[in-house]
Parts: sequence; C-alpha cells; structure tokens
Amino acid sequence: MRSGKLLSKVTVISGVLVLFLILNPDCRAQDETNYYKSQSDFNNSFRNINNSDANYSQYLDESDVYYKKGMEAYRSNEYSRAIEMLEKSLELAPDRIKTRTNLSVAYINRGTYYFNKLSDYEKAANDYRSAVYYLKYDGQSLSTNLARENLEIAEKNLDNVLSVLGEDKKTATRLKTAKALRGEGKFKEAIVEFNELIKKGSIEDPEAYEAVGDLYRALQKSGLASAQYRKALSLKKDRAGLHLKYAKTLQDLGKNDLAVKEFNIALNIGKKEQKDEILRALEHIWIQKIKENPRDASAHMNLGVVLQKKGNFEAAEREYKIAESINPNDVTIRLNMGTLYQAKKQYSTAIRAYDTILQVKPDHALTHYYKGTALKDSGKLEEAIKEFQIVLRQHPNDKRAKEAMFETVQLFKNPNDVVSILHTFAKNNPRDAVAQFKYAFFLHSIDRFDEAMEFYHRTIKADPKYTDAYLNIANIYKIRDQIPLAISILEKGLKVMPKNKRIDEMITLVKSEVATVRYQYALQMHTKGDYEKAINEYKNIIRISEPDSDLYVNLGAAYQALNDNKEAIVAYTKAIEINDSNATAYYYLGTAYFGEEKFEDALKSYQKALAIDPDDEKIIQAIDSSKQVMTSKILEKGIAEYNQGKYKEALLTFNTALITSPENAEIYYHRGMVYDSMEKYPLAISDYKQAVNFDPGMDIAYYALAVNYDILKNYPEAKKWYEKFINEADSDDDEYVKYSKQRIMQL
Repeated sequence: MRSGKLLSKVTVISGVLVLFLILNPDCRAQDETNYYKSQSDFNNSFRNINNSDANYSQYLDESDVYYKKGMEAYRSNEYSRAIEMLEKSLELAPDRIKTRTNLSVAYINRGTYYFNKLSDYEKAANDYRSAVYYLKYDGQSLSTNLARENLEIAEKNLDNVLSVLGEDKKTATRLKTAKALRGEGKFKEAIVEFNELIKKGSIEDPEAYEAVGDLYRALQKSGLASAQYRKALSLKKDRAGLHLKYAKTLQDLGKNDLAVKEFNIALNIGKKEQKDEILRALEHIWIQKIKENPRDASAHMNLGVVLQKKGNFEAAEREYKIAESINPNDVTIRLNMGTLYQAKKQYSTAIRAYDTILQVKPDHALTHYYKGTALKDSGKLEEAIKEFQIVLRQHPNDKRAKEAMFETVQLFKNPNDVVSILHTFAKNNPRDAVAQFKYAFFLHSIDRFDEAMEFYHRTIKADPKYTDAYLNIANIYKIRDQIPLAISILEKGLKVMPKNKRIDEMITLVKSEVATVRYQYALQMHTKGDYEKAINEYKNIIRISEPDSDLYVNLGAAYQALNDNKEAIVAYTKAIEINDSNATAYYYLGTAYFGEEKFEDALKSYQKALAIDPDDEKIIQAIDSSKQVMTSKILEKGIAEYNQGKYKEALLTFNTALITSPENAEIYYHRGMVYDSMEKYPLAISDYKQAVNFDPGMDIAYYALAVNYDILKNYPEAKKWYEKFINEADSDDDEYVKYSKQRIMQL
C-alpha cells in the first residue's frame, strides 16, 4: 500500500512536467520540443530561438547537432540516448540554459520510468540527483521559470524515492550515501548529496567541502572545485594537502600568482613527499613566466629559490645572478644569495653578502637574522647573539629570532654564561613569557629548582596559558614528593585551559603514580592486620584515581575483617559494577551476606561466582554450607509455625525449604505433620514415604505412616508400617512401640 501511494504521487508530478513541456503551445519554440518536418524547418526554428537568446549562434554548430539528436530521441521516449546527446551538447556549450533544462527533463522522465515500470528505485534516485545537479550544482544560475519548476519537481521526486527506499534524512544516512556514490564513480550524484548536507547545515567541516572540491575536480570543473577548497580552508588553514589542491585548481584556472601563494603555504607546512611535488609545480610556473618574459628578475629569483630548496645549488646560483644582473638593487635577491652560500656552508661568503645589504640598509631585520644564523653555524656564538638581539630590539615578538637566540645560547660550553645571558634577557623582558620560560627551563635542567620555579611562575603571569610552565612546575613538585602541590598547579592550569589534553593527561599520570604508592602501603597495612589504616588508604586511592575492581574487593575484605559486613557489601557490590566477571568479588559478597544472615542473597552470589569459576572448590563448599544453613533456618521457622497452629504459613515455609533442599527427609516429615493436622492424610502419607525414602532410618516416619493408614482404615498397610516401625525402633519399651504391638494384635 505504501509503495502504491508513492508511485501515484511521482507519476502525477512527472506527468505534469511532461505535459507542460510538450503540450503547452507557448513553450514549443522556446523548448524546441515541436516536431520538425524538415532540416529547413529546424534551421528556421533555431533562428527564431536566436532572436530571443543571444547565446545561440546564427548557424548550426556541433553543439546544435547534438542538441537536435537529443531532442529527437527524447520525443521518441529514448531517454538514455537523449541524455547522451544532450550531455555532449552541454559540454560544448555549457551556458545554454535550454539544453540544460531539457537534459534535466530527460533525466526526470527516465527516473520516473525506472520508478514506475521497473521498480528500480536506486537508478531512479540517481537520475533525479543528476537532474538536480545540472539545474542547481553545475555552476549555472537558473534564469528561467521553467528551469526552476523542473528543479522543484526533481527534488520532490528524489525525496519520494528516498522515502520508498526507507532512507531517512538523517545526516549519517545521507553522508553514507554520498560516500557510497563517490566510491561508485557517480560524481554528479555524490555532489548533490554532499551539497544538500552542507546547505541544510547538517555538516559544516573542511572534509565536506574538500570532498565536493575533489568531485568537481574529477569532473574537470576547476572553478567550482577551487571555490569549495577555499571554503574548506576558511575552516581549516593548517592542512598542507588542502592548500596543495587549492593551488592546483588555481593553476588550472591560470591564476598563477594566487597558486604560488598557496604552493608556498603548502611547502612550509607539508610533508617531504608533498614538498617534492610542490617544488616541481613551482618550478614549472616560474619557468613559464621566464619564457613569457626572460627579463623578469622576480621570476628568475623565485626559480632560484625553488632550485635551492631542491638542492640544486649551482642552478639556483645561476638564476640569482641573472636576477641580480637585471635588478642589481634588489635586496631580496642579495639576501637569497646569502642563504644559498650558507646552505653550501660557505659562511664567510654568506656573511659578506649580508654585510653588503646592511651597508645600505643597516636596520634590515631579516638580514640581521640570517647573518646571526650564519655566525651561529660558523661557531661565532657571541656575535650571533648580538645579531639576534638587534632583531629583537626592533621586533620583540619575532619568534624565529627568539628561538635562534635561545638555541645559540644553549651552545655555550660554560653554564654560567648561559645563565647570565638568559637571566639578562628575562629580566629585560618581564612580559615576554618565552624569555621567562627559557630561563626557567635552563635552571630546571641544571637542578636549580627554586629559581626555576620562580621563573616558571613569571611565565604564567606573562601568559596564563603557557602549558609547559604548569607541567614543569608539577614535575618539580613530583620530584620533591609534594604530590598535592603538583596536582594543585595542574588543576589551576586546567581551570584556565579546560580542554588542555596535556595537562589532563599529566594529572591522570601523577594521580596514578600516587595511587600505586598508596596501594602498596595499604596492602602492607592490610597484611599486618591494621585494617583501619588499610581502609583509609584504600579510600584515599579512590578519591584521587579510578580504582579497579580488585581494590574494592580489598576494601570490602578489610571491612569484613572488622565485622562490618554492611560496608563490606557496599564495597563488593562496587567491585562487581566495575567488573561483573570478578568471581572473587561475588564469592566475598556471598560471605558478607552470609554474615548478615541474608542466606538467599549469599547463595545467589556464590552461584554467580561458580558460574564464572566452576572449578573453585571453596565456592562449591560455600554453596553447600549456605544450603544447609538455609535449610536449617527455614526448618526451624516452619516447625515454630506448626507449633503455633499456623499450618498454611508452615506449609509455605516447608515448600520453600524443599526448593533449595529437595532430598531432605526431615522437611518431608514435618510437612507430613502439617498435612496430618489439616487432615489431608493422603498428602501426609506421600510426604512420610518420601521421608523414609531419603532417610530409611527415620523410624518416627514409619509410625506416622501406620497411624495414617489406620485412620483411613487401610488395615493391611497400617499393619505393615507398624511392623516396620517396630523393627526400626531403638527401644522395645517405647510407648509408641508398645502401642504399635497392641494395634497389630487388634488388626
């Protein structure tokens, strides 16, 4: 019934569409669905279209030929042929809205055919997706009402088919479908699914935009791909692969300047295997620019940079010299020459190159930085530091200069020299967290902990989110065995940075180490019999860590040793919550229940322990003991109820007892007595027989049987059981024996 409803709905929608396209006389010329009697009629009609659409040529081109063939196939209901021809026409003239509109109509009609005639819902869904793609996601705006109507129909039909397929509109379902379509090579259809998710706000992450970009790129639509990669990068800027894809699409579009920018970003953050590819792409771009303009100094210089990064120093030097000959006053060219000599370990030559720049521009910070690195590499450490300090006076937050200076300082052989330089820098830059931290770290490395602590705290004051300062302070406290202080500083850092994984992990580590030490101490106290101390330590461990099941078992055992079964039960229950396969926890829980005289609960716990560990003898013995005690207690209760004349209650008690002890002769005997009192003699006889069956030496049951048969006037049976009683009785002087003998004589 459900399928029939949807078929009807889709058929009606599709029928409206087809009727509108074919039968509306006002649309025949516009949509080219009228029948052509001859080639001249077609040409005349096409020229009529041209009068209202400047995009069409005055004369037939290859696109027009495919278009005509497509429409002829469409009128013959040959939808697959129509789609093939119209797609070829659209490839040749992608901006023709009429071709696009009728291509979508062909897809809609074929989809409806798949749905109605073949019940092939997957193919129908994909045809509707294709129609949506050409009308909505192929980079063309809908400029006619007819196109907009077709889009609405395609989208509604797609929703109907998905309902029949049972595919809901949840993000996970649609995302799975999109990925499946991509894997099957159905790129247009996959684009529709991904874009629908993005459009509805179901997903908005770089992976979704990147996926759509990849699909457009596979369809050789670089412009659309480029737009998607740009959106992805707006959300995630540190993806080298994404920058690389974006750069390639920009290169495909001829936007080399923008492509170079993206290639360079990818080069700086990418992996080695990506860098080789990027350098090849950049080399190609700069060679092309040089071919276009051999006097382009910038192109020669950038080609030199690429060649230098590839390790081809000779070729790089040649390009730098060409660039310098074209533009001898370009500081960047001279700077690159210096870095080249430095890469070749020709430090003196590199320094001379940097000095030629500084003679002209003495405040050129970048040159001072590179000169400092050259001096450092050549072993002139003090001179290198002076260069880095020049940079930092101009640009106090220059990270590269700071790191280079700190690296250089570490190379000094005398620790006192390092301390002196780092202390001066930290003192002169009190708001510079890096300066404070570097000094603190060095002090820490040479075991000057108190001074290190001071400057770690100064680091935090300068930058409350400086993670390593918190970690290192905690490390010093841990070394000094001041665990509460270590945890305190870490928790302080976590308040400032609630999602900081490194701090969170160290808190867990510190607590775990502390828990291990405390656990060992607790076990020592437990072994010595100092249960109260053991309990306190177990509780401390629980407060600072995530204890395992066995710790709660030990806690319970300590409580039980102090005869506190209630607390023991709580501890064992917690142990089982953590690990319901812990047979020991179930066993000890049983012992605690037993101590509380909760015998049924004890038995259940023992049975669960035995199910986990069926070969444990102590569990088997505990079960037997529990059953015996339970039987004894229940029997006492039943006898008391019998003596009080509470026969119904006694009967229920004895019935319960037989569940756990079905072969207990004493229970059958006492239940027989209850039946006797209730004058239910046949039932009493049955129970007495069971009693002597399980305990042939129970002489009193023989007497009870004889009396009951006597009451029922079954004298032969009565005589038989009197005789058995006399034979089993311990004494001939017993009044019951005397009566039995007398009664036998009477019978």
